[in-house]
Amino acid sequence: MESGVTKNNMNIRHSKPKTRRLSAACMLLLCTSLFPGSLLGQTPDARKVIAAAEKVVKEAAAASPAPAPGCAVGVSLDGKPVFEKAFGTAELEHNVTITTNSIFESGSVAKQFTAASLVLLAIDGKLSIDDPVRKYIPELPDYGAPLTIRHLLNHTAGVRDWGAVMELTGVGRGERIVRQDLAMYVTTRQKNLDFTPGAEYSYSNSGYTLASTIVERVSGKSLPEFTKERIFDPIGMTSTSWRDDFERLVPGRVQAYNGPPAGPWKLQMPFMNVYGNGGILTTIGDFLKWNAALSSGEWQTMVDMLETQGVLNDGRKINYALGLVVGDYQGIREVGHGGRTAGYVTYLARYPELNLSTAVLCNAPSNNPTAITHKIIDEIAGPFPPAPEIETSEMSLDQLKRFEGLWRHDKTHMPFRTVVDKERKALTDGRAVFRPLLDGSFQTGIVRWTFEFDSKGRRTAAVRNAGGEIERFIAEDQWTPSEADLIEMTGRWYSEEAQATFELKIDGGKLALVQAPSRRIALTALYKDHFTPAEGSGIVTWFTRDAKGRIEKLHVGTSRMRDMPFER
Repeated sequence: MESGVTKNNMNIRHSKPKTRRLSAACMLLLCTSLFPGSLLGQTPDARKVIAAAEKVVKEAAAASPAPAPGCAVGVSLDGKPVFEKAFGTAELEHNVTITTNSIFESGSVAKQFTAASLVLLAIDGKLSIDDPVRKYIPELPDYGAPLTIRHLLNHTAGVRDWGAVMELTGVGRGERIVRQDLAMYVTTRQKNLDFTPGAEYSYSNSGYTLASTIVERVSGKSLPEFTKERIFDPIGMTSTSWRDDFERLVPGRVQAYNGPPAGPWKLQMPFMNVYGNGGILTTIGDFLKWNAALSSGEWQTMVDMLETQGVLNDGRKINYALGLVVGDYQGIREVGHGGRTAGYVTYLARYPELNLSTAVLCNAPSNNPTAITHKIIDEIAGPFPPAPEIETSEMSLDQLKRFEGLWRHDKTHMPFRTVVDKERKALTDGRAVFRPLLDGSFQTGIVRWTFEFDSKGRRTAAVRNAGGEIERFIAEDQWTPSEADLIEMTGRWYSEEAQATFELKIDGGKLALVQAPSRRIALTALYKDHFTPAEGSGIVTWFTRDAKGRIEKLHVGTSRMRDMPFER
């Protein structure tokens, strides 16, 4: 046990500090006198940090009574670990306990190591982060617009996610063994992008599969070899490796699970050899060593490059940098990343103004590592002043009815529906309540919604504003296709880019997607020529027509693959 580190395995809930309505002047006084001036730039007292982490971990463990998966939690101050504790079961079949040295899979937290490898090669003068990708991967199609390494690393490339593409074949991620060469093959087959590089932000694992390949081609070494030599060994991350062979035995590795409330606990492991976008096997201690190295000043050139946020073509800055998300939590600068692979869920974060780092690794999504992290920060740096109260207005059911309807995302075609809940006397999307504001807009969480109408009072669009990120939804009418409509859409459809085939048939008066050997999905009509398996599923299909109105192509879209065209 290292000096000053609290370690053991125990079980542990956190009640958020009470808030009250405050005037703007009072809130300003709190912000300037109590926080952040009293903490920012200073290291919190270690005893307070340990007590905060103890409390939060104890509550998290109590919410997951054994036998159940759990987490390992670590906190460091000034680069030195002061708290490491674990709770829960690493392997349910033999009741093996998670320890602070247990090895978890990182999920997308691994992206920062791929990005760091490219930054190191740039510092070596062997490439530039702004080089075109095809300079190193010539088999990637020419998309007619500059596509750079930086676009890949900050998810502004528009490259379709290889997992979403493979799902169209009927056997997606988690249902087959996926190797690095298959992920590359699927990615480089894509003849089209979701959008012009740099125009938008859209998370895609394909960008990091391409990025890891560039590391290997430029360095002449595999990504696992390069990172071991340049990152893991120098920092002393002795328990860290890549899952480049899922069959390899890894002593101390916990199993990943999924289960309640959906059903009993079941194994949910990543049976694949794809790495770069994810795939780091590590401990909380090794992750804290990495964060300590980034905070030490010895790697400052690399850190500055990694934390450079992406800038879109129109000049808007995004929070995603190079494998890291740069933002704030309750006004405190936060640099971190979350991850999920199969049943593993993780969060690694640095709070430079507090000289503090956290690492939370869990082996089931029933635990929320981001929430655990933020509760620890709440205990250390809180209580925070409440958000300014927004003055709401009252609307009758008849007034709310004006904002009810079905809407289509103008870029993704995804559906969005607003309904009036008569019992609550509120407008909702089936989950959140839309609070009417004095200016006629609506608020739900941090999101502001504005509804647009034409000169005759007919709804035309709904605009979603989440912290300056604008999305537009077009007003649509619910469509009920005739039998003739459905017959026109039936047939065998094929996508050369996805190498996927399925049939559309009429089943019980509805359109159904059928795929060998046993996939059968009933499709529900949305608006004209659009269908979805179920609203909220994150999948939409639609048809486009030729100049004579005849159906020409079928399209499938998801959040990470905006438009995959199919032909008969």
